[in-house]
This record gives sequence, structure tokens and C-alpha cells, in this order.
Amino acid sequence: MRYRRFSYRFAEVTSAAGIRLLGDPWAALPRVNVARPQWRPAADLYETSSALMITVELPGVSEDQIEVMLYEDALVIEGVRRFEPPSDARYHSAEIRYGPFRLEVHLPSAIDRERVTARYEGGFLWITLPKLEMDRP
Repeated sequence: MRYRRFSYRFAEVTSAAGIRLLGDPWAALPRVNVARPQWRPAADLYETSSALMITVELPGVSEDQIEVMLYEDALVIEGVRRFEPPSDARYHSAEIRYGPFRLEVHLPSAIDRERVTARYEGGFLWITLPKLEMDRP
């Protein structure tokens, strides 16, 4: 698992690529991609008096395929669940999501970035984000 901390706020930048027609009155406005090529894993976020706790469901994902990025105001978890179908398989149902995933979690409290812990076990990623002393009730 790769963990990175950033000292700035989280912002998503999207591409404005696409075909533009001559005389298009909307051409000057920025375009936003609505559909994303990633899937979003199931997650629980809860708060105690001393920390924010996040549990992410990632069965079938190897730990080295997970990247955790901590911004000042958000936690972003990215990775890939690999899929290698048998060459002679004919699927009748395919409900499990494979490929790249991304989870973005807004952080409602300031975090003590030096004491963040994470563990990955049994297909679950548990992240503990201790609150700064000044944010505790």
C-alpha cells in the first residue's frame, strides 16, 4: 500500500478535450466529464471523540495495488482490481467490478497527519485518522 500526504486542499481537474463545432456558443465554457472510468468501493466513515474511522471493502485487491492520499480536507483511495478471465470462459453473469477504482472522502475535521494508521486484512482497508487536539470536544 502506498501512502502520500499533501499540504494542500483536494481539487479534481477534468479534461476539456472533445470536438468543438465552429460557432458553438458553449465553446468558451469549461466542460466537465460526468462519467468516470473508475468504480467506487463500498465504505463506512464514522467518527469517535478522538478520530475519524474509514473502512473500505476491497476483496480481491492486492495491497500493492492500493494508494492512499491524504489532503488537508479529503482522503482519496485509488487502486486496481485485476481481472484475468479464463480463455475458454463464457460468462452468464458478471456483477463484480474490476479495473481502476477511486474513493473520495471529505474530512469534516482537521487531522493529526503524523498519527494516521492503516491496515489491510481480509479484503478490508481500515484507516484511522486521529483528530487534532484542538478539534476534540
